[in-house]
Amino acid sequence: MERSDIELVELCLNGEREAFSELVVRHQHAVFNLAYRMTSNHQDAADVAQEAFIRAFRKLHSYKPTYSFRNWVMGICANLVRNRFRSEVRRRNLETRHAQEAEPAADPPDPRHALLERALARLPEQTRVPLVLKYIEDFSLEDIAQTLRLGLSAVKMRLARGREELLRHVRQMRTEEGVSS
Repeated sequence: MERSDIELVELCLNGEREAFSELVVRHQHAVFNLAYRMTSNHQDAADVAQEAFIRAFRKLHSYKPTYSFRNWVMGICANLVRNRFRSEVRRRNLETRHAQEAEPAADPPDPRHALLERALARLPEQTRVPLVLKYIEDFSLEDIAQTLRLGLSAVKMRLARGREELLRHVRQMRTEEGVSS
């Protein structure tokens, strides 16, 4: 029988460190995916995801079971990325970083997907993160609000702005690339 996240946290707090490994395995994909969507860089995303779990482990005593563990660790991840962006002088444009570090695929990539990824990378963090959480990670509005520590109306506003900005960037990039709608 699979143990709940809360049970695993309790076991870990009682000295059973292996329980935390289960939490990492259970949530590592979602945390990495969020970090990647925010950084557009595989190595940075791996570093941030690892740091998010290290911080979660160190602060496990402050975890409140009223929040889902997944949302809690995703919030830690989002905060780490925000702090990185604030502390670093970004030497390269996110779009350039994404293009340079794209992994080769077995099948030819869908140009629409690549266009959408590049347009998403152009968005400011405050609109990009809610879009990623909603449409890629399939978070509810309440979960996004909880993860980002925002009010529900702020989440709705950022999603609406994000969709508008994303559409504007896609249209602009299509025009620049000479792609018809």
